[in-house]
Amino acid sequence: MPYDPTLPANNSPVSSAELREQLTNLRALLDNKADTVYVDALINEQTAGNVVGYANLELTVSNPPTQAEVQAVVDKLYELMNALKRI
Repeated sequence: MPYDPTLPANNSPVSSAELREQLTNLRALLDNKADTVYVDALINEQTAGNVVGYANLELTVSNPPTQAEVQAVVDKLYELMNALKRI
């Protein structure tokens, strides 16, 4: 029987079996709740990393772009991807 917050009824005689069952079921409810360590781990595993501290790419691209300019964009993209993966 699951936890029943209406038991024991007001002014009813105390039944040790009923109280024991209520406390056992209440403990089971508490044990099934996620704790902060578990929630923090899920957040770290399933969300993107923080990229606030990463600098913008200061680059003026020529027309046509040089290989060095394109490589700078690729390098910054890899840096961003690694940060988002929380590596």
